[in-house]
Amino acid sequence: MSTAITPQLHAAEPLPFFGRAIDIDTHEMIPFHMWPEYYGQQVADRLKGLENNRFFNDNGGNTIVRPDITSDSTEISPETVWNTKGVAAPGAFDMRRRCEVLDAMGVSRSLLFPGFGLTALLMRTAPEWVAAAMDLGMDAAGTRELGIMALDASNQLMVDKIVGLDAARVRKVVVLPTENLDDMMRDMTRFLEQGARAVWVPSGMPPAGTSPADRRLDDFWRLAADNDVPVLLHIGTDFTFPASGNWPANVPAFVPPQASAEFVISPYAGATLSFAIENFLATMVLGGVFERVPHLRFGAVELGAQWLGSFAERLDLWAKIYPGALKGVLSMTPSEYLARNVRVTPFHFEPVDVYLERYPELVSCYSYSSDYPHVEGGTDTMRKLYSKVAPLGDDVVEKFFVENGAWLTPGA
Repeated sequence: MSTAITPQLHAAEPLPFFGRAIDIDTHEMIPFHMWPEYYGQQVADRLKGLENNRFFNDNGGNTIVRPDITSDSTEISPETVWNTKGVAAPGAFDMRRRCEVLDAMGVSRSLLFPGFGLTALLMRTAPEWVAAAMDLGMDAAGTRELGIMALDASNQLMVDKIVGLDAARVRKVVVLPTENLDDMMRDMTRFLEQGARAVWVPSGMPPAGTSPADRRLDDFWRLAADNDVPVLLHIGTDFTFPASGNWPANVPAFVPPQASAEFVISPYAGATLSFAIENFLATMVLGGVFERVPHLRFGAVELGAQWLGSFAERLDLWAKIYPGALKGVLSMTPSEYLARNVRVTPFHFEPVDVYLERYPELVSCYSYSSDYPHVEGGTDTMRKLYSKVAPLGDDVVEKFFVENGAWLTPGA
């Protein structure tokens, strides 16, 4: 389940930022039969039905029902870290090997997202959809109850059970549900005490049932900012954003032709995947969150970058049209808040060079990510993206691969 590429690519001179690059999207990927060891027997037993679900047992290189994988033992080399995908990739689930993987990639620091945590969060926040799609043999209420338990197990893995790694280099991300503000504050405080370095919140629902820019949430944003903990949105949590899931229904062209570990891949899904994040960020920027909490670190991860420039232009336009409404709310243009506070990750196939030339005022936003070890992350992406960015100059290269990602991985 690996894809070979031309070996000569790795025989080239090291990239100028090798050893200093920052990767703001990596994942754990644990084989299904090992879930009892990592998440507890009770949770694993209740999720046993997923073994027969196509998303888990027939998902191309992202398939996690792999009883043939008995250990994390694939050799770590430049070829394997850039080409071997899924649970067979080196360091996919034995995090004691992950820093050596980063060394082979030339990465100094990374964010580590929980793959299982996404499944658990969807069970908790979109139980009707999960009950229908994953056929767990339980109703929506039972799915949600199990999702709460599974999400606790995922977060416990991230903050407590994953050991033997350099926590400064591999920044563990926890999933923070946002159903009500009291729980958000309690959970954030607990995660900070447990050493979490970043929090992932859902993009498809208003936090605490209100606008992200509601001043009642300022203490939450400030708690994250004061502790240098970035708040992240990541693909896969927007199922609750559209009022109906039937927009792509009964259209053959919208049937997913590819496998993904986190989301549906189709022309329609790709063209609309930024809608939830744009909505979330529009409220935060125009509602003054980044004005009131100027040191808040915010990331939109694995959501592409094609949307950012036009989104910034749109915010600037409407802020200019309604200066009275925003008087005393904003002291800068919306695009300036984006440039200061927000980081996004282009997909490896995007023309990021075009974006950087077209929107130089947003050069601080675009950041490198590998999506390791997921198939959709692509192969040899660091070198491929470097070939696009390098003609724009050393300063842009340094920002894209090092400086911009540092905003989401602060401190030592």
